[in-house]
Amino acid sequence: MATQYFSKLPFKSAIRFGGVTLKNAFNYAPTLAIWGGASLAAVFVFTENWPIFQDAIFKKIPVYGSHWVKEIPPEDSPQ
Repeated sequence: MATQYFSKLPFKSAIRFGGVTLKNAFNYAPTLAIWGGASLAAVFVFTENWPIFQDAIFKKIPVYGSHWVKEIPPEDSPQ
């Protein structure tokens, strides 16, 4: 039996981006989505009482936006 000589190894290299292949990216996608959603929820929880976030984000939510609108009655106004 004769041995054959290969000048190159007979395999293809997978496309990589920073050491992550496409297959690995698809495998990590559900985990990354859960962590991303949890991080977004944490940002919403911890910034709920900040006025800049109330004006920019929370007051523009269609159904629950009126929760953050503070209406002062005229008799309590300092004018």
